Amino acid sequence: MRPVSAPVSVLSKRSLGLLLVLGLSLAACGDEEAACAVGSEMQLTELFFGRNRQNAAPVSETEWQGFVDTSVTPRFQDGLTMFDADGQYRMSDGTLVREESKVLILLHDGSTARSRDIDTIRDEYKRQFSQESVLRMDSPACVSF
Repeated sequence: MRPVSAPVSVLSKRSLGLLLVLGLSLAACGDEEAACAVGSEMQLTELFFGRNRQNAAPVSETEWQGFVDTSVTPRFQDGLTMFDADGQYRMSDGTLVREESKVLILLHDGSTARSRDIDTIRDEYKRQFSQESVLRMDSPACVSF
């Protein structure tokens, strides 16, 4: 009877070799490979806003729209996308919170000024609606209008 560990070990070595070759081939790609085939390169930022508040009713649709109108739109006048989501978040005290949320998608040039604007939006929401955090995710995007 053959030991089971031999095929697993060979498979692992083959997989490791394949991953190494794939990684090296991707690393060999020049900047021309990273450029957008269609459209232009922009930065995509997603923000996740929880709506529950301690000792208060959840952030209402009217309050949310007022926040967008006064804090977001003036900083991103060219447009944005937002939609409803269901989320969950573990508070710093360990409590798991499930809540209705809003997701905001912003496209921008990735500059320091834009990043500061986004952090200001996050800070204003946390302060205005007693939130512990607003999740931010950034990624490059190829964009064509």
